[in-house]
Amino acid sequence: MKSYYATGDRMFKTVESESTAGELVRLKLSLIYPTLADVAVFEGKLGIDYPRIPCRLATAVLSEDREELGLKLGSRVLLNPYVDPSSEDDVGDGRIYGVDEDGFLRDFIAVNADSIVPFPENVKEEEALFADIVAVALRVLGTSRLQKGDYVAIVGGSLLGVVVAQLALYYQAIPVLISSDERYLKLAEGCGVYYTVDELRDNVTQKLMSITGGRMADHTVLHAVPNIAPNFIHMLTASGGDCVIAGLNGSYLPKLEADISAIAAKNLTVKGVTNGKSEFNAAINLLAQKILKFDGFIDKTVPLADVQKLFEELGSDTQRYVAAVVKV
Repeated sequence: MKSYYATGDRMFKTVESESTAGELVRLKLSLIYPTLADVAVFEGKLGIDYPRIPCRLATAVLSEDREELGLKLGSRVLLNPYVDPSSEDDVGDGRIYGVDEDGFLRDFIAVNADSIVPFPENVKEEEALFADIVAVALRVLGTSRLQKGDYVAIVGGSLLGVVVAQLALYYQAIPVLISSDERYLKLAEGCGVYYTVDELRDNVTQKLMSITGGRMADHTVLHAVPNIAPNFIHMLTASGGDCVIAGLNGSYLPKLEADISAIAAKNLTVKGVTNGKSEFNAAINLLAQKILKFDGFIDKTVPLADVQKLFEELGSDTQRYVAAVVKV
C-alpha cells in the first residue's frame, strides 16, 4: 500500500506499508478528486496535525469478496467522505477524511463497511465522484423556501454552482448562474441553464433586474470561494428573500465581509451550508435517476505518481482546472 502524506510545506512524503485489513474491507482506489481544502492541506494552510493524507472524494474497486456484507470482488464503489457516516448530526459531526482524518490519496485502503457506498450500475464513476457536491447542493436548496417559478441567483464559478443550477431546474425554479469564468457559464448552458451572467461583461445587478422583470432573486446562493463578492447577497436578493453561503466543507473558507445593515434593511435570511452529510444517500439516488449532467466537468486526469506536480499547479492557481482527477 502506497500513501501520500502532505507534510505541510508543499511536499508529499510517500509511505509504503503492508495491508492489515482484519475486519476492514480492502479496496483499490480508482479515481480521486482533490478539492480546495486538499490543496490547503498540501500547502500547510490548515491548523491540523501533519503529516496528513489529503482527499475525501474518491471511487474504488473491491479487492476481495465479502459475502457477509453483500460486497463482491471487482465491484465499483464510492467512499463516504464523512468520518462518521452513521451520525445524523450535520453541524456537530461534519468531520471529513483528508482533513480531520487521513484521506484517500493512496493506491489501496482498508475501511469500515459503513464507509463503502455501492452506486447503481447506470452511474459512471466519473459521475459518482461528484456525489458529495450533489449532496451539498441538495442541502443548499433544502434550506431555502423554494417554490415553483422562483428566481435563484447563483454566484460563483464552480461545479457546486452548476449543480445547484441544475437542481433548481429540477425543482421548477429559474436559476441564474453568475460568474466571471466563462468555463462555468458554458457548462451551465450545456446543462440546460437558460440564464447566465458574465461578471466581466455585464452589469450584474441590471442584468438580473432585466431577467426577473425588476423583482430580483427570491433566493441567492453564494459559493464561498476566493475572490467572491459577498455584497451580491444583498444586491441581488429581493426584500424578504433568503441567501445561502455555501462551501464544500467548513475547514477552508475565505474571509467574507458584507454590509450587514443592507442585509437587515431588506429583511434577508442568511444561512450557511458547508457539508452534505444528511443528503449523501439522497444524492446517490438522484445520480441514478440521470437528472443531472456532468459532461465536461473533468478536464484533467493524471496518474497517482504525478500528484506532487498536480498539487503544485493547483497551489499556484486553484482555478487552473475545472476538475483535475487522479487516476490510480
